[in-house]
Amino acid sequence: MRNGTHASTDIKKISDTKTVKQRMNGNSARDIAVIAGMSAIAGSRTTLAPALIFPDSKVLTLMAAGETYVDKLPGIGDRIAPAGLISRSISGALTGAIVSRRKRKSMWLGALIGAAAACAGAYVTYYARKKFGKMTGTPDPVAGLVEDVAMICLGSILLNDDRI
Repeated sequence: MRNGTHASTDIKKISDTKTVKQRMNGNSARDIAVIAGMSAIAGSRTTLAPALIFPDSKVLTLMAAGETYVDKLPGIGDRIAPAGLISRSISGALTGAIVSRRKRKSMWLGALIGAAAACAGAYVTYYARKKFGKMTGTPDPVAGLVEDVAMICLGSILLNDDRI
């Protein structure tokens, strides 16, 4: 006997099932934003994104610290040169795959998003740093330090804040 309550219960079950499937199978915009954001950090600093993902790894932390130091030295090549973009896109792909795996998403999709975001991040941070230095008269090593702090803060927010 259908008195309306069964029909509404059936509709609710179907709605709940769709929601569960979307959460498990779909790539929500929030998850993709976190994957892209973390991978874009690799565009700025190749080893920083992996170091943020694995904070207990002393090796990655030392590598990231070394990279931030070396970046300030004169004569270091541009990150947007082919060799720099290749290493950053590899780091971005690995970062994207790891973050995707942690969010129970496709690692392949995460790697593709990660590589693209790292390349985009390399260009954005390169030109933003140059523009910041020119607008403020800040020496390049200081502008690089500001960039480092911004990337560490961005990564910390993306990895720890459930609202994002």
